[in-house]
Amino acid sequence: MSTKKYAVIGHPIGHSLSPFIHEKLFELDNIKASYVALDVESLDKDYDTVLKTLDGYNVTIPHKQDIISKLDSVSNKALLCNSVNTVRNGGISEGFTTDGYGFVSAVKAKCGGNIPKDVLIYGYGGASRAIAFECIENGCNISFAVREKSLKNCLVLCDEIKQKLSVNTNAYAIGNIKSDEKFSLLVNATPVGMYPNTDACVADDEIIENCEAVFDAVYNPLETVLLRKAKEMNKNAIGSIEMLVYQAAKAHEIWVGAKYSDADLQAICRLTEDKLR
Repeated sequence: MSTKKYAVIGHPIGHSLSPFIHEKLFELDNIKASYVALDVESLDKDYDTVLKTLDGYNVTIPHKQDIISKLDSVSNKALLCNSVNTVRNGGISEGFTTDGYGFVSAVKAKCGGNIPKDVLIYGYGGASRAIAFECIENGCNISFAVREKSLKNCLVLCDEIKQKLSVNTNAYAIGNIKSDEKFSLLVNATPVGMYPNTDACVADDEIIENCEAVFDAVYNPLETVLLRKAKEMNKNAIGSIEMLVYQAAKAHEIWVGAKYSDADLQAICRLTEDKLR
């Protein structure tokens, strides 16, 4: 049996935990496969010569939106989010998003099976979009926080959400959020705080204090400044390992039809955390 070839693509990509997680999942699948991290700076340069040779791949920053135009087919949810993080190659190349699924699974696991309803999302990129659309489908109210220079583009996203889902969302420039405004969940969907810039924190202390729970999509380091501050304030601090593992499991379902027990996935979460310590 030939070895199937999978990868995660992005630029830069050296920090990725995806190879470790997917190798563990392929062990559970009992499938002979390789999974590597590929630094892809240009989709135009590498799509035909590299990506089309793979059986499937995951997509991370900065290619989640640009990859869409290269694919033959894109799932309805990925089109809705305008973001693809999983591609299946075969007779045709098909794009999917598992980010929202991974996020919801992670938060429910830490919040008693529920999704907090008033959500403040930092960022407006591919992961932010997928999280926002998934939260809205779960009945949440969404606000975005972005840099001043990105506010105009974020308002375009708010208009898109209103057109597609008939739901109003808010957009703030970071620094303009009222100090007394409260949210049930703060989500960092930006790279702020990621190695090597581990001293950075996406939100001011006042904002963290006014949130009931905090989720950080950054996984290196395992405990970011944002999560540490949230814990010190006795908030429900949710790391991203569960999101990574659950969205990876969903990718395997797309690629090979795999199904996993929660016990198996939680075991991989703990192994992944141990690897980061």
